[in-house]
Amino acid sequence: MKQREKLAAGLLVLLFPVILLVSMMDAFGPSSTQHHRALYNEILPIIYDENEHEHIKRMKATGDYGECEIRPPVFPDHEITPTFSASYPGSGAKMTWVLIEAITGLQTHNDIMFDNTRYAVSTKTHYPNREGTLLKGEENVPRAIIVLRHPLDAFPSYFNYLYEMENHLENHSTRAPIQAWISWRDANFDKEIENWRRFVEYWMDNYSPINRLVVSYEKITDDIMGAVEATRIAEFLSRSKGVVTCPPELIACVWHKVVKYKENSSSNNEGRRLQEIPEIPAPPTKEELAKYGIDPSQFALSDPTNPNSHRSGPTYTPPYTKQQLKDLLSTLTALLERYREEKSLAPILVGYIDAVEKRGES
Repeated sequence: MKQREKLAAGLLVLLFPVILLVSMMDAFGPSSTQHHRALYNEILPIIYDENEHEHIKRMKATGDYGECEIRPPVFPDHEITPTFSASYPGSGAKMTWVLIEAITGLQTHNDIMFDNTRYAVSTKTHYPNREGTLLKGEENVPRAIIVLRHPLDAFPSYFNYLYEMENHLENHSTRAPIQAWISWRDANFDKEIENWRRFVEYWMDNYSPINRLVVSYEKITDDIMGAVEATRIAEFLSRSKGVVTCPPELIACVWHKVVKYKENSSSNNEGRRLQEIPEIPAPPTKEELAKYGIDPSQFALSDPTNPNSHRSGPTYTPPYTKQQLKDLLSTLTALLERYREEKSLAPILVGYIDAVEKRGES
């Protein structure tokens, strides 16, 4: 009995500082602890709700997404927490980085120019795909936005890029002929399945749920859920030190101008300011770029006011063989088994599996 009393007394001594600390946190009011918890909760996928998203359906029906002005992004004059924007090639990387710039008003860059400095709101990368670069100092980038696209669509989109490069065509300008696609597909399909799997595993395994945001190209481009996904991206970026995103009520307008720009009949960008922050300066000069250690000739400034990334050319549904669909289904199923408890990834994989099964039945 005395031994139990001594043990209980010892535990009380050990727990007293913890109890005192909790009491002190509560003394500052509930907002302190609530804010702490909010910062460290995973941003989960949002399921479509007919009632909750009725206002977005009205926007789509009327074409009225409100008014907002998107200006060229600038480099921050203060330190920010860097974030990776990771995607397999052909999964909307350009669209995503332009959307990030429009939401934040800050410049992004890519992994080719990554030098472990914190002057860009995000760094686009395709790593570990061969189109990406192994980054020195990547351990100092604590957060990542992972953009996924169904491999059935990402593979041909990636090939279109390769076709453009091989034929010296402008990027995001041309869709390859179907025979060229089939030839490349049969030579590279097995390798690309493996590359896609490795990409998913790398980013899921190297970033914790609270430090990564998983979004799908399909949702970002969806007429209804696109604006909702853009809101998730804005929320995630707003948790980065030094990043201010545009007001929530403007997200749908910003998303529509960037992602659905061909539907936007307005060409003058007049309207409300993108961000309710002090006056946005002009795009950086060569001298300002040099201040950040950037070679102006090596830095291609993107322009969210001109987000064109759609290809022209023959229109077709890229075909696959029955065996290729079977192999892809096996890979997606294995990934689902591995990440079944990942609430942000599992629903995306389920949708991809369903799409492959339906394609196989047709």
